[in-house]
Amino acid sequence: MLPTMLKQTIWFFWIFLKCQGYQTQDAFDECLASAGHEINKAPDKSEMFVTTSRLYKWHLARYFCKLPIRTVVLELGVYHGHSTAVLAAIFQQVIAVDINEAYLKIAARNDRNHSNIAFLAVDLMAAGWQMFASSGVQAVVVDADHRYEYVRQDAYNALSYLRELEYLIFDDFGHEVGVQRTVRELRRDGVLVDCHPIGNGWNGSWWEYQNWNEQTGEKFTSWTNESEGLICRRGNFSASGLAPGFVDQRFYVYKQPLQHLCPTSILRLLPGHRLVTSFWGDGTWRKANDGRDALLLELQGLSDTPVELLFNSARSAFVLSQLGEARTDWFGIRDHFVFEPFQRATRQFDE
Repeated sequence: MLPTMLKQTIWFFWIFLKCQGYQTQDAFDECLASAGHEINKAPDKSEMFVTTSRLYKWHLARYFCKLPIRTVVLELGVYHGHSTAVLAAIFQQVIAVDINEAYLKIAARNDRNHSNIAFLAVDLMAAGWQMFASSGVQAVVVDADHRYEYVRQDAYNALSYLRELEYLIFDDFGHEVGVQRTVRELRRDGVLVDCHPIGNGWNGSWWEYQNWNEQTGEKFTSWTNESEGLICRRGNFSASGLAPGFVDQRFYVYKQPLQHLCPTSILRLLPGHRLVTSFWGDGTWRKANDGRDALLLELQGLSDTPVELLFNSARSAFVLSQLGEARTDWFGIRDHFVFEPFQRATRQFDE
């Protein structure tokens, strides 16, 4: 027979656990109901292809509403804010980022009843991610530019700068090659683990999506059985264990002092320390040993001796000089920054 005191302790502990269970269930139901209210108002993917499906949003809500703590989510790519509203119903705070200010205005109008959303117009490739470092971000939605180098850089920056990050959510995994490649590489390296398919195709079933020809602009229907999105947990991440952010990026190289907008060459630093250019031929690169964010290039078409490449803090631009010399002969910049003024001006015709 158990002593009376021990029996009472066990009984009180059992009651405590039951109460905690009821409170947890109540919190889950309340979260799911709030999210469901926003989901029912949002258009489905069949009505507006560029948004996420209602099924995607329901899977998102069911996954995160069960968490006891849901703090801050950073959403990269907002469009009209339909998914943003669902995130606002789930998390305490939403930081919604988009480069397109017109989209942000529409999203802010659609989500005007949510006081826990901060809308920011940010160029993710140009801005320093330090601005998010102390925000306590728990989850990141990667849904901005879907080209491989952009998706990879967004994921890399999130993992590098957000110390409290636990989850990464990828939209358009089902039909965007850049998203698929990024996720598969990060899963292979153990950086992403426990990935759950969400949305259309979550169970391997085929679903229809709108495709288009980049050359002609022609739209047509395609099918895939890959899931619309994925929710992944953060695994073992080491910035040094992944290819640096400058790898496989395209830089335009200009002669100093700059006299015209035509670059002398295009330069790409490839995995395996290979280097290719459009004007000087191919070569190799290696990291400098003096602690600076610099590389040493062996590029015979440019110089018979090693050339030093020194990055800016964001690794979005660099200068080239002969090793040991202070004078810089060449300036390189990411292609994104060359095109951005023209893209920004073009977007203003549509506003």
